[in-house]
Amino acid sequence: MGAPPPLPPRAQRPHAPGAAVHIAPVPSDDGIMSTQAKLSLANIALALREEQVQARVVHYKADLQTSPELDAITAQVVAELQMLQQAVKTATVRPDQQPDDRAQVEIELIKNLKVGLGRLFHPERLGNLVERKLGEVSKRFARLFFESELHEKMAGGQQEAKQLRYTEQALYLALARAEPDMRRTLESFEYVSSDVRELAEDRLAALIKELKHSFLGRTTPELNALLKLLNEVLIAFFTVELPPVIGELAWEVVREARLGETEIQAGYKVSAAAFPQFRQAFERRFLQRLVAYAEDELLKRTAARADKFRIETIRFLADPQIFSDVCELVCDAVYDSLYNDGFLDLPGDWRARLTSSRA
Repeated sequence: MGAPPPLPPRAQRPHAPGAAVHIAPVPSDDGIMSTQAKLSLANIALALREEQVQARVVHYKADLQTSPELDAITAQVVAELQMLQQAVKTATVRPDQQPDDRAQVEIELIKNLKVGLGRLFHPERLGNLVERKLGEVSKRFARLFFESELHEKMAGGQQEAKQLRYTEQALYLALARAEPDMRRTLESFEYVSSDVRELAEDRLAALIKELKHSFLGRTTPELNALLKLLNEVLIAFFTVELPPVIGELAWEVVREARLGETEIQAGYKVSAAAFPQFRQAFERRFLQRLVAYAEDELLKRTAARADKFRIETIRFLADPQIFSDVCELVCDAVYDSLYNDGFLDLPGDWRARLTSSRA
C-alpha cells in the first residue's frame, strides 16, 4: 500500500473557533486499557464527531451564500430549524398527554427502530455496507497513521520523545523543524535574479518532501498489518457483536433521547426537529459499544503477534479520531437507511450534506 499525502500534524491542523483540545487516554505499555479509559475514549470520539458535524454544517451553509436572495432564504430556514430544535429542548408534556400514550409511543418507536436497525445490520445483508464503509475507514486510518508517524513525540499526556528508527526520519524531522529559519535565510541573500531564489526554495521543499515520503514508505509494512487487524475487528463487531444487541441499543436510544415525550404526534417516527437529540443518543451508545469491543480486540490481537508493535503504535490505536471516523461513515449510512425506511425525517441541511458527500 502506497503512502497517501498525510494530513498536517495535529498541532498545525486548523480547529473550529472555540473547539476544545482533547487529550485521550492511552493504553499501558503492555496494551491494557481500563473500562473507565475506554468510556473516556468513546466520549472524546463523540466530541470530535460533534465538532465535525458543526463544522460541516457551517461549511455547507457558507457554500449556499451565493446571492442576497438565497442568503435570505437560507437564514430563514436556519432560523426555523433553530426554533424547532429549541422547542424540542424546552418541550413539556401537555396536560392531555396521558402517560399511557407516551409509553405506547415509546414502545412503537423502540420496535420500529429495532426493525430498521435489524434489517440494516442483519449478518446476511451486511456485506455491501461493511465492504463499502471499510474501504473509506482504511483510507482515513492510513492517513491518521502517517500523520502520527510524522510527530516527534508519542501520543498521551506525557508526550515522550520517540526513538527514531530511520535515517530518513531523523533528517526529515530536522529539516522540517529548521525549514522556517532556512527559508528566512534564503530570503535574506542577494541573488542575480529571483529565479535563483525560487529554485533554491523549491529544491528545499522537494528535499523535505522526498525524505518524508521515503520515511513513510518504510512504515507501510506495519500499517498494512494494522489495517488487516482493524478490518478483522470491525467485521467481527458489525457481524457478530452488534446484531444480538440491536434491541437493547434501540431501547437505550429512544429512552435517552426521550422520544416518547416529544414524538407523540409524529406517528411513531422521529421528526426532523427531534433528529439532533436522536443522533446524539444513537452515536453515544454506538461509540460506547464500538470502543469497548474494538479497542480490546485491537490491543489483544497486536499483543498476540510474534513481531511486536512499537509502544507508539500501540498508543496510536487509541486515537479517538479512528472511532470518530467509523462513527461518521457508519452512522450517516444508518440515518440514510432509516430515512428511506420512513422511520426518520432528516433536516434539509443534513439531507443536502449527505447528498453532497456522495457526489
